[in-house]
Amino acid sequence: MTLIKAPTPPKVFYDMSTTQPPEVIYVDSHKVGCNGGGGALGHPMVYLELGQDGEVECGYCDRKFVHKDHAHDYADPSPRPEEH
Repeated sequence: MTLIKAPTPPKVFYDMSTTQPPEVIYVDSHKVGCNGGGGALGHPMVYLELGQDGEVECGYCDRKFVHKDHAHDYADPSPRPEEH
């Protein structure tokens, strides 16, 4: 009897550089509500409380909410007026 070895499936490598980082939303409250943006792609409304570090991440959609007092810890793509 001759045994034939099954072909090995190709290895698949995922390019992690194409994965978008979670959306960062700057807030001025320590309690926030998140529905994932609403609509068909949203999720049930959840209410989250920012921790001592001034941030919280939604368990459904990975949005990160950051208190405005901690915004300097993140790179914000939106321009801000300079404070004088």
